[in-house]
Amino acid sequence: MARVLSILDSVLMAVAIAGLGLMLAHVTLEVVLRLMGVVSQLQTITFVSACYMVAVIFCAIPYAESREGHISVDLFTSMLPQGVRQALQRIGHGVIALCLGVVAWVSFEEAWDKTLRGEIWETSTGYFVVWPGRWAVALAFAALALRNALRFLRQDPPRHDNSMEQV
Repeated sequence: MARVLSILDSVLMAVAIAGLGLMLAHVTLEVVLRLMGVVSQLQTITFVSACYMVAVIFCAIPYAESREGHISVDLFTSMLPQGVRQALQRIGHGVIALCLGVVAWVSFEEAWDKTLRGEIWETSTGYFVVWPGRWAVALAFAALALRNALRFLRQDPPRHDNSMEQV
């Protein structure tokens, strides 16, 4: 399961990187066209808010979590005995897994509903399909919930990477 989750994290990160690259190209093209005096119909704001930012924000979080790239401050828990710290950490992963599982479930329900309804936004030049972005959010939360569930079950040991300084 950890291997499948690692692959999902990498795929989601690739989506985030692609979204960032596409957003950069799209915004750059819009700026260049405006500097040339061309009124563009690129719908940049719509693409950025409905596609690119969803991918960049939500798809990158599971990858960062899998490599423990989040901020951790253990000001008070560092004074506790090792066994108590491990127990608290395990309980924390369980609670987080449950909470993220609920958010993932609701996100999947929302994505399914919006897909069936064919969610669109009306723009100045027509309509823009936005329901696919809902699936990225649902997959990201599901990956986060599974990662924490595995850590709760102790099947996913914490990574101790020297590339980041622990606070």
